[in-house]
Amino acid sequence: MSKVISYIENFILAITMLAMSVITFTNVISRYFFHYSLSFTEEITINLFVLLTFFGAAVGLRKNAHLGFSLLFEKANVISKKVLILFSTALISTVFFLLAYYGYDMMLFQMERKLITPSLGMQQWVFSMVLPIGSIFCLYRSIEVGVKEWKDLNKVEGMNS
Repeated sequence: MSKVISYIENFILAITMLAMSVITFTNVISRYFFHYSLSFTEEITINLFVLLTFFGAAVGLRKNAHLGFSLLFEKANVISKKVLILFSTALISTVFFLLAYYGYDMMLFQMERKLITPSLGMQQWVFSMVLPIGSIFCLYRSIEVGVKEWKDLNKVEGMNS
């Protein structure tokens, strides 16, 4: 399951980066040669950047690539390490759960009000659904990393006893 989700995350990241690059480059060329800016490109690029941020965060969680202060964790005993793993996993999961919940609530509000984007005239909820979807991916990854760290700690504890 994790490999399938990894493939989806990497695919979305690649497509998003490609789209942002092409759209931005097209706008630069348009401004330079035709002295005309494509106003809708900013709206698309900003929303793609939000998508990129959430999926990049999920990949960062998967690869354990986020910055952290590990000195206390490394010096702690096994019980303290388990408490820290539970605490950090619960805290990160709570943040992403709340983002998913309130992002979904915001999306429903936008659907109910039939809000549209300023430049493209598209339904705003189409862009806003990135928030709950990206948060769900991050929530999955935070729980997965917490479980993996717990299992790794149990293996080390079993070897030492």
